[in-house]
Amino acid sequence: MVRHVLLLKVRSDASLDDIEACRVGLASLVGVVPGLLNFYWGANVAPVDRRDGLTHGFTMDFVDRESLDAYAPHPAHRPVAAKVRTIFDRIVVLDIAMD
Repeated sequence: MVRHVLLLKVRSDASLDDIEACRVGLASLVGVVPGLLNFYWGANVAPVDRRDGLTHGFTMDFVDRESLDAYAPHPAHRPVAAKVRTIFDRIVVLDIAMD
């Protein structure tokens, strides 16, 4: 299994509706993208001095590395990824092999 972790910093002009649209779009990929097992989303509740400006994050678990590799070019993922890139101006990715 591979855990796909994204840490995000919201743009100052983004609305709560924009953020929610990203969450809904990402959640909609479960059951559509082969090998995507789950999705978890949340606002950063860490103390402000430990956030480094990061406001939100999410994780997705994939069956294997091949499933994760097939996720980015998947047609259902592309418009959701584009939306995330317009709402968040910093995106940090960490992929962890859960062997």
